[in-house]
Amino acid sequence: MVLFLVAETLRLLDLYKSLRDDPRNVTNKGILLKQHAREQLTSALNASFPREQPWTESQVAVKFKNLRSEYVELKWLSSQPGFHDDGVGLSEEWWKNVKRLRPKAHAFRGKLPWIFEPKMKAIVGTQEPKQDHSEAWTAVEEEAEVDNQQLLQSQLQPQEGESSKEVADVGELTAVSSGAEPSDEGVVAPVRKVPQKRPRESDSSKNSEERGVLRAQDDDSDYDRSLARSVEQSSVAAAGMARGFQDLTSMFQEEAARCRVLEQQVVRDTRELSFLVDQRHVLLAIANSLEHSTRATADMAKGYRELVSAFVRGKTDAERQKQPEVDASVQPVTT
Repeated sequence: MVLFLVAETLRLLDLYKSLRDDPRNVTNKGILLKQHAREQLTSALNASFPREQPWTESQVAVKFKNLRSEYVELKWLSSQPGFHDDGVGLSEEWWKNVKRLRPKAHAFRGKLPWIFEPKMKAIVGTQEPKQDHSEAWTAVEEEAEVDNQQLLQSQLQPQEGESSKEVADVGELTAVSSGAEPSDEGVVAPVRKVPQKRPRESDSSKNSEERGVLRAQDDDSDYDRSLARSVEQSSVAAAGMARGFQDLTSMFQEEAARCRVLEQQVVRDTRELSFLVDQRHVLLAIANSLEHSTRATADMAKGYRELVSAFVRGKTDAERQKQPEVDASVQPVTT
């Protein structure tokens, strides 16, 4: 799953709106973008937020499709008696009734006001997502499914490679032993019989101990590698979260400036009042997102510290375990 930060999603909608304003860029229904416009949208979004792996056209299209679906749920939610845009005053019983009537709409609990509503309203208006079934949109959805399948296959390839290697090893063994007839149990007889000595009990127990030590070492190595990967991934995630927080802060400052301008305009022209109300909703939603992001960043930092501490402890313990072996290998010099 590809996650879009709030700032990235707002930028996506701004770009979408600017492209949609040109009639040459939209399909017959007037909402979905044509192929060349979708390419421009994806390119502009990637230029606004450079990433290690740029978004694909299908990922951006699916994100917009999901936003349209959420907007429909919000419109239904807003039609319910007692609804408030900011979510204040909605009782537990009210939300239970929403969950009973329309479970998907219940996902908005704790997410009101919805920061994307004004921009989606400007793009979609009163139309619902699934009214436009153009071939271009269907093709993009199919591309998204193909991308997901390819990602899943790429994750499974290492495991398949290991399995094929095992099969190859068995094939080599069979090829070497193909000159002999198999027994009733299906075991390939060796070409050359070598007398086998019955292992002594002491040798057997020694071998078992050695195998146990090797297995424990392998387990420790796997754990260390897994922990190192987790530290690396957490570091990347923390950097991304910090970058998103900075973008969200910048966006809050921009929207606050717009709000001040509208407040001045309302003094001269009361027709701007509805725009000011929408702008304040956007500002409040960004403020809520900043609050959530602050808590999430603190939790991420705490988890990262614990992960690094575990990694350092593991390394220290490993060094201590190796130290007696080194000391034992050093023999005292006698004269």
